[in-house]
Amino acid sequence: MLVSYPALFYLETSEGYDSGFSVFFPDFPEMAGTSGSDIPEALENASDYLGILLAAEIEEDRTLPEPSLISSLSLIENNPFKSDSEFILEYDSEKSFISMVAVDLTEYLGSEEPVKKTLTIPKWADKLGKEMHLNFSKTLTEAIVREKLGA
Repeated sequence: MLVSYPALFYLETSEGYDSGFSVFFPDFPEMAGTSGSDIPEALENASDYLGILLAAEIEEDRTLPEPSLISSLSLIENNPFKSDSEFILEYDSEKSFISMVAVDLTEYLGSEEPVKKTLTIPKWADKLGKEMHLNFSKTLTEAIVREKLGA
């Protein structure tokens, strides 16, 4: 199941920092972030980080936040260090950006070892599912993840 959250990508210019992007997810302010030396690497690392983060939250049975609207975010207002008097995030405001980051969550959700379940569905649902060539196990698994995400 594909899930996406907005991320803040800061092209750092802080002294002593080898240029690259630092990435933070404003919907998870208590979590650290990730980075990448360029945009493709930062996007790839952000997707991987998001997958690990969401899978851990689900496996710990924590409620996931609703993704923020990307249009409601600001690099300045959502700067994760804006209240930290000991650290100032210096970045290139023209090359920094906000983007949605997507991840296929099923790749990160623990054991893929199948567990046999017996369930009962209405006859019409079985017929319709067969006509649609649904994989019932996959459909149920994705529905469970969507239910957990509140989607």
